[in-house]
Amino acid sequence: MEQGQAKRGAKSEPSSSQDPDSAQHHDFDDHRKPGQWNSIYPSQAWYQIGFEFIYLILVMALGVFLLMKGSQWHEELQANETDAIALFFTVQMSSESIKWGALATAGALGGTVFDLKWLYHAVANCKWHRDRIIWRVIVPFNSALVSLFTGFLFTSGVIPFIISDSFSGMYTLLGLGFVFGYFSDGILAALQRLAYHLFGTLKDSD
Repeated sequence: MEQGQAKRGAKSEPSSSQDPDSAQHHDFDDHRKPGQWNSIYPSQAWYQIGFEFIYLILVMALGVFLLMKGSQWHEELQANETDAIALFFTVQMSSESIKWGALATAGALGGTVFDLKWLYHAVANCKWHRDRIIWRVIVPFNSALVSLFTGFLFTSGVIPFIISDSFSGMYTLLGLGFVFGYFSDGILAALQRLAYHLFGTLKDSD
């Protein structure tokens, strides 16, 4: 079973909207019989499961801390009516830089929540395996970059589905960043389909 799961691509676990209706009755019993409480995983596996869980919790805590500090820095810039603020010793951060950094951080948080959700789903449904640790580690960073550059695409007007002014408000920006990060796999798939439609594929040129 683990080998079959390992062949899947990065972030290939299905979203909740893709779950078939016929399997919904298994959501609360994890495909186990009543009274079947023993773990199917040996202690060696639980060491790695625990590491993955702690890693994701630490990433989430760091993301929340950075968002809180970013909001504080943004308010200080608005109160002082200055263009930049000194952070981390002599590093200067402008309001625009803080805004985009907050978008990326919110995207990382969205990806981390997605990651945590599928960690406990995989463990409970007997689909967890060791080889997915790379996927667990890179998802928050991947989601941060997808969120950031998706925001760039919307703000520039290349993708016109969201008004660029929506990114001027901090709370709207954070909400969009979280959604972009949580659904970053879907965004990448949509961009891939768009690229194939506009530019074709290598097979098309043969």
